Amino acid sequence: MSERIIGVVPAAGKGTRLAPFPCPKELFPVGYQDYPLAGRVEKRPKVISQYLIENIVLAGVKKMLVVLGPGKHDIMSYYGDGSRHGCEIAYLFQERLNGMPGALDLAHAWAGDATILFGMPDTMIEPKDAFKRMLTDHHGSGADVTLGVFSTDNPQKFGMVEFNDSGEVLSTIDKPKSTHLTYMWGCACWSAGFSHLMHGYLMRNAHCKKEIVLGDVFNEALKLKLKVRAYPFPEGLYMDIGTAAELDSALKKFHL
Repeated sequence: MSERIIGVVPAAGKGTRLAPFPCPKELFPVGYQDYPLAGRVEKRPKVISQYLIENIVLAGVKKMLVVLGPGKHDIMSYYGDGSRHGCEIAYLFQERLNGMPGALDLAHAWAGDATILFGMPDTMIEPKDAFKRMLTDHHGSGADVTLGVFSTDNPQKFGMVEFNDSGEVLSTIDKPKSTHLTYMWGCACWSAGFSHLMHGYLMRNAHCKKEIVLGDVFNEALKLKLKVRAYPFPEGLYMDIGTAAELDSALKKFHL
């Protein structure tokens, strides 16, 4: 595959719903990994963000941009240059925490015309090759944006996605109080056209009083007739650790 593919991981948020917390939530251990030590393999703790990093690397990504914020430098210390995880990692700093689109747009000047793979570092997504499958569909369909979508019983927590039987996205709705929709987006990939669109949208709405969410930009892409597709994982898993209750569920599921 000739075009550049870059993973973008936004990890600038303060994680206030888990406060007080001893470290960035992206470094909280959930489950275990095989760790070679002195000629043998032992089980050692695995931090939550590592699940995302590994899933993106499995898609063939060799370069990754991680967006950090105030107090999040421990993430850089943990991952270093990325070589231990099979990729090259560079870091961007989000000085003003102005939401998810603002964090992702920091990559605009560095990514150029690359295809972007995006996921949240406080989540676990299954299957383990979800990004690889989504990227293959993205290229095969010629989409501008492809959303990895997962079934949920809690639509009020997520960005919900309306799409037809052909996978064509019709609209997205952020955290609806009530809806008939059952699929939420949990990860995404997009081509350079959407990166440029998002940059322009944020520039035009720089003084908007309403918080801009990523769903607003997806809907802007639909309005401008970009091709936005949904790639469903009907039997997949999307689990985050944004609250104490969610963290407890993840710890129980991945405890060996």
